[in-house]
Amino acid sequence: WAGDVPALASVRPEHARPAVEQRLREGDVRLNEMEARLSKATKGGAPVTYEELVLPLEQLYDSVGRPWDLVGHLKSVRDSPGLRSAVDELQPKVIAFWQRVSQSSTIYQAMSQLRESPGFASLPEERRRIVENELLSRKLGGVGLSGAAAQDFNAISKELSDLSTTFGNNALDARKAWNLTIVDRARLQGVPERALAAAAEAAKSGGHANASGAGGPWLLTLDGTVLGPVLTYAEDRSLREQLFRASATLASSGRSDNTGTIKSILELRQRKAELLGYPAYADLAFADKMASKEQVHKLLSDLLSTGKPAAQKDDMELQEFAKTRFSHTEVQPWDRPFFVEKLRKDRYGIDAEALRSYFAYPKVLEGLFSLCHRLFDVKVEKAAAGAQEVELARWHPDVEFYHIHRNGELAGHILIDPFVRPSEKRAGAWVQPMLPRTVVDGRVSRPVAAVVLNFPPPPAGEQKPALLSMGEVSTLFHEFGHAMQHVLTLQKESPVSGISGIEWDAVEVASQFMEYWPKEDKRTLFSFAQHYSTGEKLPEATYEKLRESRSFRAGSAMLGQIYLGTVDLRLHEHFTKGEDTNIIEKSVADEVLVVKPLPESRPLCTFSHIFAGGYASGYYSYQWSKVLSADAFSAFDEGGGLTDEGRVHEVGLRFAATLLAMGGGRSPAKVFADFRGRAPQASALLRYSGLQAR
Repeated sequence: WAGDVPALASVRPEHARPAVEQRLREGDVRLNEMEARLSKATKGGAPVTYEELVLPLEQLYDSVGRPWDLVGHLKSVRDSPGLRSAVDELQPKVIAFWQRVSQSSTIYQAMSQLRESPGFASLPEERRRIVENELLSRKLGGVGLSGAAAQDFNAISKELSDLSTTFGNNALDARKAWNLTIVDRARLQGVPERALAAAAEAAKSGGHANASGAGGPWLLTLDGTVLGPVLTYAEDRSLREQLFRASATLASSGRSDNTGTIKSILELRQRKAELLGYPAYADLAFADKMASKEQVHKLLSDLLSTGKPAAQKDDMELQEFAKTRFSHTEVQPWDRPFFVEKLRKDRYGIDAEALRSYFAYPKVLEGLFSLCHRLFDVKVEKAAAGAQEVELARWHPDVEFYHIHRNGELAGHILIDPFVRPSEKRAGAWVQPMLPRTVVDGRVSRPVAAVVLNFPPPPAGEQKPALLSMGEVSTLFHEFGHAMQHVLTLQKESPVSGISGIEWDAVEVASQFMEYWPKEDKRTLFSFAQHYSTGEKLPEATYEKLRESRSFRAGSAMLGQIYLGTVDLRLHEHFTKGEDTNIIEKSVADEVLVVKPLPESRPLCTFSHIFAGGYASGYYSYQWSKVLSADAFSAFDEGGGLTDEGRVHEVGLRFAATLLAMGGGRSPAKVFADFRGRAPQASALLRYSGLQAR
């Protein structure tokens, strides 16, 4: 350990096995002792106390789970054959241990007796929530099964874990394996210099020692920092098509084919649900969510009825623009990003690539930290360079270390891993809770979170910062919202600390809330929007154009999310063995989307959220949370409130005291009502999305 933070810089793949196995052995001993003690204590029928049952259980969770969680974190940011081998060997042992814990009839009986005891109602709300969540989790973990059913359930759980790891590995390997070397600069006409520089650096790594951004050769990959610029700006249509088709069929053939993995995952999830008495996996998944299945279907249906006409209008406008301005009569999928950017520039005079010059990563961070102080009264302080704690904690030289202070006291720590590393770091952006806030015997253990991003790095060999797009700015604010909720929690027990214990479909509220500030609040945007080399502020005229463009193609954006959420539900509500998942996906696309995917496209093969993450039958959560987050932001915006700094600060502190502080210790509906004074309403989402008049 490096102070409050795990010393990950020195962790090597060969350290994983002994660390995890030692904790598993210790966990077995503690579990045996706990079951013996509980069995003896409950023989007379008298319930054990919360302190006798739940607190030791929490300590067991933290002690055994922490090394394995850190191994998983390192695999996602510093993947290697050694780590994969360690994970493959350890995973069955870890799963077996947690199955034994979750299926302990002794613990379940003691927990049930505690729940039914006269003193249960007098426990604090967060402790009642912990007990209720434990009982539900154990039910879903198979505690009620016995004999052959229990054996089947455990075997299925292990196989599902293995398949999830396989899916993620395949997606990463397929992305790493595809590349295209370009030697003719003319083929890259229109591609921004930053992408050319990144492609040249990739070529250097591939053996072209003299590669340069200006002279090539250039190694194109399917990493977002290269794929996005090529599809958006390359004048060479055949090149766009080549990369688009490769991306659309990623991990759907060869050694990294995820097609069979997907079918196996869906079949096993269905069997698991049936063993627990649920008709389908979706019913199992909704057992511990904020929303009901009926509410979600209604939300997606309502959003579709609003979003689809808007998306149809978007498409007609794009087709007409391409035809009249470029004599382009048939817009193919690989043409769309290209013409969308042309249309944006034509309509609003906004050059998204040139706009990056005003969003230097270090300045955006400053603006983000300033907003956190303005809203939540917290100070984000960069740790001293070279400090032992910092150097021991950083798993890569790019990682930045920050201390979070509240009311003059150290509240926790956040590490940021900002830049893309396609060979070892999985795609996307996320927050890894590394340590929860806990208070044991008056001693506070400070929370630690890692914010993991995949931004384009600063150009090699140049004194120039990393420059972000507006979308990447939103991503940074989004993920920092998750980190704030983890670090600013006031809960004292790990099962409800930070984002733990929050129903999965409400966990995006704090993060999506933060996205609104650079988009809707001029002060926030102008706190960082200045040219990286001249220091010139973002021109007022450009700002006005940005405001006008906020709802640009809003219907198309919403439809894409509705499609993914609907596909996810369809796969988990009605899947039967032997069904063709591609046919299912295409049928949903026909129903929802205005622009149909290519016949050979296989988006499910890289849909890691639902096959290698926690969003199975829960991808709708992004839209469900958006209703709450938009309504939460509107509390600041009402009546021109964003210009009233006293009011912004007052409402911000209320947000921090409720939606950030309460964690999983109170139901999301109640926490939202504590903040807003009422239940959430969807009107703000439609308004901010541009699908309803402001």
